[in-house]
Amino acid sequence: MNRPGEYGGPEWQQIYFRLRNSVEGYNGYAKNPLAEAIEAAGSRRIRGIAAQTILLAFQLAHANRRKIMKWLKTLALGGERPRRRTHHRRKTKEPGTWTPTGHLSSAA
Repeated sequence: MNRPGEYGGPEWQQIYFRLRNSVEGYNGYAKNPLAEAIEAAGSRRIRGIAAQTILLAFQLAHANRRKIMKWLKTLALGGERPRRRTHHRRKTKEPGTWTPTGHLSSAA
């Protein structure tokens, strides 16, 4: 039986998956093809793993700066009202539109 906080236990899983989602979300942010595009190694036109690593570090630093600047714009300064952050959540479709007609009962 797992003790609280023990590897693989429910508390560990809750914390691990929350942190994992945060890391994966940031990876997606840094891979944005209109910004840093870190997964496109062709944009770093230099040879050698050391040089690639240094340029990648600069790209990640720029992504961090971009994220911080975006956050700073939402703060209330000088008695102003805070600005709302934009949400880039996908709009979900009704469950009945995901499957061919007739495969979901009307109770679903």
